[in-house]
Amino acid sequence: MNHVTSTSSRKSWADWLLVLVFGLLLWAPTVDYFGHVDWAKRPDENRMMAAKPKLTRMDFSGVREYLAASETCFNDHFGFRKRLIRLCQHWRRQIFHDKTERKVITGKNGWFFFSDLQMIDHYLGEEKFTRQRLQSWQRLLEKRRDWLAARGIKYLFVIPPDKHSIYSENLPDWLVKSTPAVRQTKLDQFFEYMKAHSTVEVLDLRPALLAGKKIAPIFLQNDTHWNMFGGFFAAQEIIQVLSRSTPALPVLRLEDFDWINAPWSGGDLTRMLGVNPPEKNMYYFTPKPSMVALTSQQELTNIVRNWNPHDKAKVNQLIENTNLMGKPDLVIFHDSFGGCWCQFFGSCFHRAVFIGENREFNAKVIADNHPQIVVNEMLERVFNTENPDEMLKKDALP
Repeated sequence: MNHVTSTSSRKSWADWLLVLVFGLLLWAPTVDYFGHVDWAKRPDENRMMAAKPKLTRMDFSGVREYLAASETCFNDHFGFRKRLIRLCQHWRRQIFHDKTERKVITGKNGWFFFSDLQMIDHYLGEEKFTRQRLQSWQRLLEKRRDWLAARGIKYLFVIPPDKHSIYSENLPDWLVKSTPAVRQTKLDQFFEYMKAHSTVEVLDLRPALLAGKKIAPIFLQNDTHWNMFGGFFAAQEIIQVLSRSTPALPVLRLEDFDWINAPWSGGDLTRMLGVNPPEKNMYYFTPKPSMVALTSQQELTNIVRNWNPHDKAKVNQLIENTNLMGKPDLVIFHDSFGGCWCQFFGSCFHRAVFIGENREFNAKVIADNHPQIVVNEMLERVFNTENPDEMLKKDALP
């Protein structure tokens, strides 16, 4: 009898423990949602998280939209979401030895590559521009060029390549083996088409970067971006091209800078995998005393962009160098790849306005700053998927 009572008591205790654990797990997301007790680092998802919705209309459609937006917001912000995602990624690597993620390809020699936006199809040359799309790009760039030319302003369109276009040897073997011996990418199509059908100056940075990588590493292993060497070689090529029509530009030389390889960890690609490995290819540049360094750099908060005007992650900056009076002024519309050019262009231009949106062509910004040169920079993977007709509408040029 005592044995039966003892067994029943242990079973009751285990049942209450199970109830307690279940209750804690059930309420933990709610506690974190209101108390923010999850200190785990948010996974880098390369997107804006859903904002808290507002009920703006009391009709059926308004309520339905509010409920749908509420569900999306909850999915992005429910309690302990950050910790659970990181635990999932950790267990996948430790238990199943799964090092992949939907947007990341693990390459060879410690390299990672961005795989979203049909990267594989674009790299293999399986995705092509239609002739209509090529004509749309031509129409957009010629409209911009002609509008600037009427005001005596030089125009240059620049496309930095994706990392896999420069370091294809570090792609995984299965992708290398799938690569056709002869292929034509969208970039190949575009440059060939523009050479045959237009006089707009478009700059392919691939040759300069392929030459530069023989001197130093030019892309980060764990990140989608190039490093300062990559940014330098690209900036140097841009200055050389612009110098053909603007001889007053100073020469940009590597020997005018000191650089160091600095310890760094992680990157936007490896953060998607929930890891922070050491980065071997992080460098910092410092101008030597002989270099005409920029004299001021400030954020511009009074500019309203046509694209994403309220996105604070896209920064607008003014670079000035009073030591270069008489040298040209520049306006550049760029993405995150062009951000590192502040240091280099600040040594070549008297004044440079950096607008952190690669689709932008803001006539008001140009008119207000009176540049002699305007540059549009757009990364390869964005160029592959962007719609030039929509950009032309947003430009709203006469």
